Formats: sequence, structure tokens, C-alpha cells
Amino acid sequence: MRKNPERTAWTVLLSALTTFCILAVSVPLGIRWYIINATSTHKTALTAISGTILVEERGQPLAVTEGMEASEGASIKTDSTSQAILTFFEDSTVTLYNDTQVVLLKTRTPRFDLSSRPDTIILEVKEGRVRIGAAPAIDSPLYFEVRFPRGVAVLEEGSYSVEVTDEQSQIVVRYGQALATAAGTTVKLNKGQRTTIAIGESPADPMPATQPLVVNGNFQQDLSVGWIAYNDQGIDGGEVDGEVEIVSSGDRRALFFSRIGEEGNHCETGIRQKIDKDIRDFTSLKLHLDVRLIYQSLSGGGFQSSEFPIMVRLDYKDPWGNDQFWVHGFYYQNVDNHPIAQYGEPIPQYVWYPYETGNLLEILADTRPTYIKAISIYASGHEYQSMISEVGLTVE
Repeated sequence: MRKNPERTAWTVLLSALTTFCILAVSVPLGIRWYIINATSTHKTALTAISGTILVEERGQPLAVTEGMEASEGASIKTDSTSQAILTFFEDSTVTLYNDTQVVLLKTRTPRFDLSSRPDTIILEVKEGRVRIGAAPAIDSPLYFEVRFPRGVAVLEEGSYSVEVTDEQSQIVVRYGQALATAAGTTVKLNKGQRTTIAIGESPADPMPATQPLVVNGNFQQDLSVGWIAYNDQGIDGGEVDGEVEIVSSGDRRALFFSRIGEEGNHCETGIRQKIDKDIRDFTSLKLHLDVRLIYQSLSGGGFQSSEFPIMVRLDYKDPWGNDQFWVHGFYYQNVDNHPIAQYGEPIPQYVWYPYETGNLLEILADTRPTYIKAISIYASGHEYQSMISEVGLTVE
């Protein structure tokens, strides 16, 4: 039986038309999907603050004592003597304290500018404690997710602390906002709140993290809010004052101290804040601040170990009403080998160094603080350039 050529022609024509229509729709849709969803991976800058950092990439272990570029998927671990800082492609930062392990699960940006997808950072905290600075979004929105053994937290721009122990995980919001989820329940955390997540349980209701004593310690407001700036020339005839100004530094606002052009005489450039707080009913007093040293003309803390490029001082009263003070200084070089007082601490140059005290009520047990009068932070010496940020003094 002969085939109908007309019917065959129509079949071929309709098949071709159908194929054309499918391609006309699917190809642009496929291209659009690719443009929207294609991503580029980014490496993360790892800086060793102290000790040796153990990095594992693709199953290969590496001991890091200075710095490197860590790839997506890398595991980074500190021990009891080491600390490190991670700086992401868009200036967010993560500080790893002692005995901490994290994994860089995802560090990506959209490949094409036409995409509306956010920059993405997903970090897993396996153990230990980290401080996270989620940077402001600039060109693209930021999705910052932190995973831990018992849940997950999504962070907005701000400063956070995450601690993972065998018993629980804790998320603290210094400023910003976070959504913490575990066991099918989500809680919203605002500035100054925290939650804990125990094994197999939902997040605890938001609770006060601590009671802060310092106002405007992150320098998000003008310096006149909470602080008084000053210069003290001493008695050696100096005339050039140092300068203080609030600047932007990566993911943070910082205070910049500078005195250049007057080598040979002393000046102290600083800020001071009155606290005037009775703390007799509290069991914990802790101080934290981030320090970055750029330049110091004097070696160490000077001949008398009293002129460091950054110093922090607490003035307080002891249980007998006597005026006392506690002080700590930071320096990066001591080429003249000057004697260093017990309160002087060497730190790396050009690196944001996170400093935290233990419980000062225990450390200063012999003259236990009962009333905090003021906190002062200053640069001291001849010529200096240094920075501070994230200043906090808390009681609990």
C-alpha cells in the first residue's frame, strides 16, 4: 500500500514546527536560568594571629603560621595556643579563638551582573568560639549562614558570637539581627540578645546577652556620643597634638589615632568615657576590643614601658573605696630591646587583633572592682598610627 505523500509532508512540517517552538522557548529560558543561577567561587584570606593554624583542603593537611588563601570546602582549626582571622571576598570577617574548627562550605557570588541572587557565605562551626562581622552589602545583597551541630543561623549585617560546646550551641548578637533555627523552630534575635540550643531541642527564647557598660563602642555614631577625646602633651615641651577620627575599615567602623611629625617628645592621644556603675551585685566583668597597629616610632613601650601605640585603662574603686586602675598595652616591635612591663603585649602589625580579658573580678581579686569610674583608650609615645574597634565592657 502506497503512503500518502501529502500526509507525510504535513507530519514532517508539524514535527519541525513543534521542535522549533520548543527550542524557541527552552533555549532562552535555559540561558536565563544560567545567567540567574551561575556562580563564581572565591577564596578566603586566612591570617594567623598567633600559633599554628591547621588547614585541610581536599584531604591535604597544611600548617599555617602566617597567612594563605583558603578554598571553598577548607577545614580550618586552631589549638589551645592559636587564633586566626578569616576575611571573605566582600570584607566580612570571622575570628577563630582557641580550640575552634570551622569549614568554609560556600563562598560564592553570582557570575553575571544581571543575576539578582545574593553573595553567599555558608560557614560551619564544628567546635569552639568565633566572632563574626557580617559586612554591609555593597553591590549585591549578602546571605550569611552559620551552621552548627544542632541548628543554623542566618545573619544580617552586624557583629555576632557563636560558641559550640558538647552541651549546647550559643548565638549572641552584639548588633544586627539573626534568625536561629533548630528542631523546626525559629527565633529572632535582635541587638544584645542571645539564645542557646541544646541537643535535640528548639532554640531557647531570646534573653539578654550581657549588660553593656560602654556606649557607642562600635563607633556607629559620632564620637561625641559617649566619648570625650583628649591630648596630653606631658612635660617635655611637645606642641603637636595627635588626632582621632572615626573611619571605615573593611566590615567595621573604627577609631584611628595618629600623630606624625613630632619625633622626640611625648604625647598621649585618647578617648575617655565615664561609666559610673556600681557592680557589686555582678559576678563577671569582661573587656574586649579589636586593635590594629600600623606604626610606632618608639620601641616596645618606650624606656619606661609606659608608652604603647594602644593602651586601655579602667579606673575603678576597690571594696575599701580606694582608687585603683587596670591597664593593658599593645606593641608590634621592640628593636631597642626596652624592658616590657607585665601588661605589655606584642601583637602582629597591620592585623586586626581581637583582645578579650578573662573575668576581671577574678583577675583583680586582691583589689576587686566594686565601682567602675571610667574607661580610657589611648595611643602614647612620640609618633604613632593605630586603630581600635568593637570596644565592649560588660557585666553579668
